[in-house]
Formats: sequence, structure tokens, C-alpha cells
Amino acid sequence: MTLEEKIDLFEALETERLILRKIVDEDAEALYNNIYNNFEYFKFYYQVPFNTFEEYKPLVEKYKEWYANGNHFRWGIVLKETNEIIGLVQLHTRDTLNNHCKIGYIIGYNYTKKGYAKEAVQKVIRFGLDKLNFHRIEAEIVAQNESSIKIAEHVGMHLESLKEDSYKIGDQYYDQKVYTIINKTK
Repeated sequence: MTLEEKIDLFEALETERLILRKIVDEDAEALYNNIYNNFEYFKFYYQVPFNTFEEYKPLVEKYKEWYANGNHFRWGIVLKETNEIIGLVQLHTRDTLNNHCKIGYIIGYNYTKKGYAKEAVQKVIRFGLDKLNFHRIEAEIVAQNESSIKIAEHVGMHLESLKEDSYKIGDQYYDQKVYTIINKTK
């Protein structure tokens, strides 16, 4: 697959209340303020703390590299009503040999419990299964992250396994539950 073909695989997506689109430089401050300025909140999504906006900014640059290599699809979750970016959803760790990938998602702490994550995750799973033709999508979720587990179950993923001590933050290890959805029609 050529680089041009890889880039073309990314699509902006739309749901009833949300636009899912590429993250741009102008989103960095809102993402930091809505998510990454509170390590206790995002630690199960990304293991490295950011103490300042300047520490976070290089991660937004990394998103651009991921778009270019076609192996990592990361959408900003944007409210249609306000055009504010409130979270992220991604398909990553693409395994072309076995035709599967992983999904990750996070909503800003001021936007939880409103169904935005479920709405975005459902749309991205459909895109991954129907448009990218993945056979399998999995989510590795820290066992204590009950809200993320509820989202995975709500969108039709099932618990497949438990990975003991597989996620490390500082000196502490956490178990992860592996949730999957499989496209049995392909």
C-alpha cells in the first residue's frame, strides 16, 4: 500500500451530536485543558503525566506522524453544537497480517456521563469493521476503569480475557481486561 493510499483511509465521521475529525494544532490547548491537565483522570488512557501544556504539545505533533503512516487513526471528538473538541477516539496498533487493531477512547472530565463516548466509539467501530474491513477490534482496559468497561459493553464488545499486571504507572502494576468485537460476516 502506498503512502497516498494510507492517508486516504482516514475519514472524518459524523454522528447525531458529534463530528470526529483529525486533530490539528489549534486543538492542543483544548485537549490539554479538557483532559491532559489532570493525570489522575487520564492515567489509564496514557501513562505519562504532563505537568504543563508545553510538555503535552509534542504529543499533538506525534498525531500528525500517525496520520501519515496509516497505522494509527486518531479522531478528535467535537461537539456539533459548540465546535469544541471534548475527547479522542482511536484505532491503533494495526495488525495487517491478522487483520485487527485496538481501540482507545477518552472524553474530557467535564463531558462524561452524557453518552458522547458511546456515540463516538460506536461510529469508529463501524468504520473499522465496515470501511477498513478489520476482522477484530479489541480494547485493553484497566480493570479499575469501570466507566470505560461500561462503554465497551454498551457498544457490543465482550470480555475475552484478563491480562494480569500488564499496565504500569510509576511503580504500580494494574490488570487489564481485554474486550473484543469480531466481524463474523467477513
